[in-house]
Amino acid sequence: MRGRVMLSLCLLAACSDRPVESNCDGMCQPAGPKYPGVGECQEGVCTPTYAECSDQSDISTCAEACEEQGTSCVANGCGGYTYRIYANFEWCEDPARSGFEVERECDEPIDWQFNSAVKCCCEQE
Repeated sequence: MRGRVMLSLCLLAACSDRPVESNCDGMCQPAGPKYPGVGECQEGVCTPTYAECSDQSDISTCAEACEEQGTSCVANGCGGYTYRIYANFEWCEDPARSGFEVERECDEPIDWQFNSAVKCCCEQE
């Protein structure tokens, strides 16, 4: 009986020193309460999150934006979206503004229309 209990405990803790619900050592960059699961620690790994703002004059795809920030784009990896687009850079940097969420492939051109700033969904290193 004791062996079964130990096995159950081991399965719950994934047989490691780090519990399954760990905080990933504080390394994750959560996107905030409006975006549950985005950038959070899940099973000891940080999920993709929205990267820092990029300007239209600097990039044309999210693959480029994430690469510039030293990571890789994740198509539809942030709550089902690849990027959030904003009318201007100031709004993009304002945490109170959520932007318009868009589904796309990472190498597809960003659909700027009348917007000039974007936050792309990128892997957390």
